[in-house]
Amino acid sequence: MRVRRHSGRPSGGGHADRTPPDTPHKASGGGGRYAHVPDLSPGGRRWLLDFAILVAVFGIGYLGTSVWMSPASIIGADHAVPRVLELTGGEAQRRLAALGFRAKFDESREDLSIPRGSIVWQDPPPGVVLPENSVVWLAPSAGVPQVPVPDVVGLARPQAEKIIVAAGLKIGDVDTIAADPEPNVVVATRPSAGQGRDPGSPIELVVSGRPVVGSGPPPPAPRSVPLAARPQPAQRQPPP
Repeated sequence: MRVRRHSGRPSGGGHADRTPPDTPHKASGGGGRYAHVPDLSPGGRRWLLDFAILVAVFGIGYLGTSVWMSPASIIGADHAVPRVLELTGGEAQRRLAALGFRAKFDESREDLSIPRGSIVWQDPPPGVVLPENSVVWLAPSAGVPQVPVPDVVGLARPQAEKIIVAAGLKIGDVDTIAADPEPNVVVATRPSAGQGRDPGSPIELVVSGRPVVGSGPPPPAPRSVPLAARPQPAQRQPPP
């Protein structure tokens, strides 16, 4: 009896069907169409992972930008403190009240650039997110430091003017009055010495002019001598 031996090789040429991973396969059901088999090789999985990381980074960046640009829309009832510097006190108070904040004023502070009455300092600073009804402290500007009027009474006018200009003020109107001192001497200033004025403010001077004619005491009146007390001329005697 002859026994037929079968090998493990498939028939049809003696070659195994080696299909590459990316080769399309026929879909079940006929029709000649092919179904795409996703690439699950290490390279394909690496590409999907990189794509997922890119999408996550974009989402986080977008969310962070939204929170930074408009925190009120994310947090809800909370609001970002607006910038009210260089605004007048009333305008700053109205802008804070529109967002639900309460404004309180601190002592004024001198400043060389911000006009007097405008806001020069606020706490918390702009951009801080706070709940409604929070307090925002404001400090108005006191303007530039004032300059005290120097004491120049009794000085000659040219010297007094130099001192006033050196103090940061300027010479205003000059009035002349008749006075007993020597002419061209400062007898008063308007405003008076020691009062504060903004730099560049005019200072009026009052200087002495010529002395008033006849301002001294009147000369003594001549004394009248009685007629009987006046000496009489000697009478001439006739010759004998």
